[in-house]
Amino acid sequence: MGCPARKFSLTETKYDQSKFYGRLKFFLSLVNPMGLLYTQAQADEAKQILEDYKNGTLKRQYTDEELWHARWLKEAVFHPDTNEPILKIFRLSAFGGVNIPIGIGMLLSPKTPFNIAFWQAVNQTNNVGFNYCNRSINNPFTNTQLICSYLLATGSSVLIGLKFDKFITRHSGNSVLLRTLGPATAVAVAGCFNLLVIRYRELYEGISVYDENGKDLGKSKIAAKDGLSKTLAIRFGFQYPVCFVPVITALGMRKMGIYPTAGIGKVLAEVFVISLSVFGVLPCCFAAYPQMLHADKLEPEFKSSTGFWYNRGL
Repeated sequence: MGCPARKFSLTETKYDQSKFYGRLKFFLSLVNPMGLLYTQAQADEAKQILEDYKNGTLKRQYTDEELWHARWLKEAVFHPDTNEPILKIFRLSAFGGVNIPIGIGMLLSPKTPFNIAFWQAVNQTNNVGFNYCNRSINNPFTNTQLICSYLLATGSSVLIGLKFDKFITRHSGNSVLLRTLGPATAVAVAGCFNLLVIRYRELYEGISVYDENGKDLGKSKIAAKDGLSKTLAIRFGFQYPVCFVPVITALGMRKMGIYPTAGIGKVLAEVFVISLSVFGVLPCCFAAYPQMLHADKLEPEFKSSTGFWYNRGL
């Protein structure tokens, strides 16, 4: 199961993305909350180290591990296109800290109409902030798209969450497990709407494809369709294990008599079961496909004996 780190590179990933374990380690590094503990001065220093490495002007010898750490910190703090710091609350390293309270609210709070609507709205508000702060400058979206995405995702998640929960309680009673289908399906559908509104232009404009040396060969609609379909499959599918694992874990702990019913113990137990999902289940789901996809054949105008690579997006 081992996946050793590669020799340092400014373009290659630290771990082999052709292996599931390598992809898992890649996504775990993306959501590592330790990135929030570094100061802006330390991030600027890491950025400068990489710039000096690129220009061959390093002031001292750095190990591969030190260079990988500098690259991880730089990518955790700065936007890849603008090189400007991303607002802390919307960085990938803040993903767990932000989504744990949202997960507790959506999955473990009483399933009242207010709670369902409120936490779905909070979740989609967080999503639109994340999409805006991490948007691609090379494939930008307008404020109108952003507003439409927010309204469509929030409206659909609230409506599906309420209607699905009402249907389940009417036909299957108050089973906590079955009622989890409501928020899971609501978030899954809303997430797909959100993604399509933001990225639909890729389907008729195409996305950049590269050869093995990283040379941009142009934009491919076939690559765009493949990348977007795989990302949609992950976005829709991961909501179910992410939502059900905390609920099943909490139910199991209650049956064993080790789940606190009140006070700080209850809060810690809720944080534990949601963290298990955010930092355990979610990276496993995202690691289903490599971030950089490979194809042997695209449109006829693309020629390469070694195939083509393209970023499927998040």
